[in-house]
This record gives sequence, C-alpha cells and structure tokens, in this order.
Amino acid sequence: MYSHDSTGLGHTSRTLMIASHLAESLTESSILVLTDLSIIGRFKFPQNVDYVHLPGIAGKADRQYDASNLNIALENVLKIRRKITQSAAKSFQPNLIFIERDPFSLQSEMQRFLAFVREELPATKVIWGFPDVYGEPQAIVRDWTEAGIYQALDRFCDEIWVYGVKEIFDQAREYQMPASIAGKTFYVGYLRPPRAHSRRVHNDILRFNRQKPIVLITAGSGADGYSLIDNYLRYLESAGASVPFQSIIITGPMMRTHDKQMLMSRAQKLPGVIFHRFSRHMLRYVRHADLVICTGGYNTLCEILTFRKKAICVPTLSPPHEHFLRARIFERLGAVKLLHPSNLTPENLGAMIKATVFSAPGHAFHNRGEDIPLDGLQRIAERARALNGEPEFILQQAVS
Repeated sequence: MYSHDSTGLGHTSRTLMIASHLAESLTESSILVLTDLSIIGRFKFPQNVDYVHLPGIAGKADRQYDASNLNIALENVLKIRRKITQSAAKSFQPNLIFIERDPFSLQSEMQRFLAFVREELPATKVIWGFPDVYGEPQAIVRDWTEAGIYQALDRFCDEIWVYGVKEIFDQAREYQMPASIAGKTFYVGYLRPPRAHSRRVHNDILRFNRQKPIVLITAGSGADGYSLIDNYLRYLESAGASVPFQSIIITGPMMRTHDKQMLMSRAQKLPGVIFHRFSRHMLRYVRHADLVICTGGYNTLCEILTFRKKAICVPTLSPPHEHFLRARIFERLGAVKLLHPSNLTPENLGAMIKATVFSAPGHAFHNRGEDIPLDGLQRIAERARALNGEPEFILQQAVS
C-alpha cells in the first residue's frame, strides 16, 4: 500500500484504516505500507502490517513541491524515494499494490514507479483508491486531461476503487472517464472506521459535565484550519460564561507551530475547553460529542455518518475544492449543515452551533442521509480476495 500526503494526513489515515481491516479479514496476509507522512510513528499498527517511511515532500502553491525536511534538491529526494519504493516492491513481491494518493500529485513519480511494477512484477495487480470526490468536475477534467492522468490510469491500473456511491456522485460520468477506465471502476461505498463498535470513553469526556452538550471541533490535518479554530475561539471569548456547551478542540498536527501555540494559549483561558493538537482517539470524541464541526475531510465525515452525529461543515476552498464539493453533497443529503467559508464569522458560527446542538435529535438529518452505505471496508476485502483468485462476487461498476 503506497500513500502520499504532502500537506494533510487523510490519504495515509485512510490507508491504515483499510490495512487494519484487511489484516483482520485476510488473516494470512502481509501488508507493507509505504508512506511519507511525518507523524506515521504515532499510529498503532495491527498484526501483519508494517511500514516504510519515505523522505517527505512538501506541497507549495500552484501544486509545486519541495523537500520538506532534507536540505537537498527535490530531484535528489525523488531519487531516494524511487530507489526505496522500487526496492521494497521488488523484494516484497506483492500480489496487490494499492495506491492511495491524488493522481495529480507528482504524477511523474507515480508513473515511473508503476512502469517499474509493470516491467518487474507483471503478475501484480495495481489498484488505485479514490475518495468519493476529488473536486469540481470542470477543474478535475481540465487538470487530468492536461497532465495525462487518464492515459496513466488506463495503462497502469487494473482497477479503481471509489470510496463512495455512484448514485451520490458518479465519478465516471462527472470526470468524463473514458470507457476503458469507467469499465474498471468500482464503487465500494463509504468507509465505516474499524473499532467503531467500541464504547470506551476517553478521560477527557469523563471530566465534562454530561448535563451540558459537548461540541467537538476538528480541522482535519490542520494545514488550513486556523481560520475555523480562530473564529470558534473568538465566539467563545465573546460569549464568556454564558456559553451553554463544552468544547473539545483538535487543531490537527499539520497546523503551523506558531498558530497552534497562539490558539492553545487562548483556549487555556476559557472554561470548559479541552485543546489538543493531535489525537489517536478521534472516534471516541465523535461518538460522545453532541455536535461535530469539521472542514469537510472524507474520514471525518465517515465518522460523523457512523455515529449519526449532528454536524456543521465549514469547508476549505483550496482548488480543486474537494472539501467544498463534498460538503455541498452531504448538505443535500441532509447529513450536515453547511456554513460557507465566506460567511465564517464568530457570530454566524455561534448562531449555527446553538441552533444545531439544541435542535431535536435527528433534526439535522434528512431520511436520505441515513441510507448512505458504510460497508466499504467489507467490500474492499471481498474485492481483494477476488483479485487474488478467490471466488468472485458482485460489485457495482461504473458501467454494466
């Protein structure tokens, strides 16, 4: 499994989620994860899963990249990464190679790696995992056409797995995929996190007064989360002791240290507020929260759906607007309330929080939101078995 995160942690988090389920479902499997996520060591790995940490690459403006830690030229970092990934693939001899990254990011790196796989490991099946959306269709079609993404997907991938539902967002149609790609695209459904059944309560929750609602606000990786957390704290600061709920704030590990320290200093002065930069216990927080405020990341919205939580989404507007498109879709399904980032103020955010957290149970959800399938992990395991020569099963394809 090969994931890449230049500014966030969503791709690697999703990879580890899938790896954990596959390790439990395919008990005789061995899974090697290749990732450049800087905080990979903070995650817990299940039995039969290990990882190789690649030198990091930092994303810059206009989809440009640079070395994130090493003080050497980008081309030398890419050369090191290429030697590590090719050596790992050739030594590990995998039956399946699973790619979890934006096809548009460093496409030359992936094409060289996959060309190597086709030459050296011709029997290995290559799967590319896509989130439910990548961004606004017009921008995606333009970017993928100019960068030759469609040709690369057609040439190197045996299958594409979309962690979504065709009836909600049909990637094959919206992104104008050629028939050769659409024919090998499978919609597996959304991903319910492993261990979602656990009812363990985090100590932070035990410290709270359970007679008052708990609001969880999370900025995903935190790379673009400062404005959301800042406006939330400004609302709490202006409301003072009259705030009718308690707060758990998680900035995300990728937020700049200076920004995080400023926010933490302000949060520590407020009553009923718990502040973290990063937590491995997000599922416990979501389970026990009365309201979740997020930026529209895929993994967080799957957790919100899993526990049927009231939610407010304040998406980021970074091109190609993946989070904003997803938030609009989930609002249409009745699963979240959308606060447009251009309307983000302490007053607007506070008013929406109070209107939502004190609404009747289930009020934030339309019936359609309750029907979103969350069996993606099970269907991925079934497809992995099928690709490995085990009995076939039926999975919804882009074209019949």
